[in-house]
Amino acid sequence: MNTQCQLTLISFYWKKISINYSKKIMISALIFWLIRRYRRNHANKNSGIDLKKIKNQLFRIACILILVILFFSLKSHSQNRLLNYKILRNGNKVGTVRFTESNSGNMNYLQTESEVKTKFIFSFNAHAKEEAVYSNGVLQHSSIYRKLNGNEKANKQHQVENNRYLIHAGTRASISKVYPITYNMLCLYSKEPVNITAVYSDNFETFLTMQKMEAYKYKITLPDGNYNYYRYKDGILNEIEIHHSFYSANIVLAQ
Repeated sequence: MNTQCQLTLISFYWKKISINYSKKIMISALIFWLIRRYRRNHANKNSGIDLKKIKNQLFRIACILILVILFFSLKSHSQNRLLNYKILRNGNKVGTVRFTESNSGNMNYLQTESEVKTKFIFSFNAHAKEEAVYSNGVLQHSSIYRKLNGNEKANKQHQVENNRYLIHAGTRASISKVYPITYNMLCLYSKEPVNITAVYSDNFETFLTMQKMEAYKYKITLPDGNYNYYRYKDGILNEIEIHHSFYSANIVLAQ
């Protein structure tokens, strides 16, 4: 992630922290002191220090402090939702999906984390994590991270800036022509897509058509030809039918 994107991300989360002005001044001073101390301890120009590495370390320090503050700030007055799902293949449980949602004021935080362990010709061990942050119904930041058998398969972020989205995927950076995004794939876990005809895919970086098949049942066809069915009950996502060219599976809400 480049320096501009890092500063944008820090600034975004800092503005969303619901604490009073004096506490922000105190915490800002603490962050400034830590950065000065770190720079002073590594000020030897002849030491061959990697400046890019130092910037990344400073960025991580700032993010950790801000996220800790954000956590305690939201904990006292946020509304939370937790949904657990089972991933079934041929009737057998092969994994889990955990969805969490936190609302605070005009902010909405969505996250899924999944684990899959199965055997299909060869051992299949997958981990995935997706996040999305909305402000006043508009996507501000999202990320996708996936690993398969210990190897990174996806690492992509969307970050809003000046009414556009900067997309970072590994070493690749691009600007999306799509703005605003008000409903992406993670929102399917949050609320039924009533009167919604398209959903944004962070993975494919485009909107996908939403087809209503019958009451409480919707179909999304992916650009690669695979497709999924989404079933809802009482406004909550109850089941996903995954139809892939190589396999099929079901993600079912745990009772």
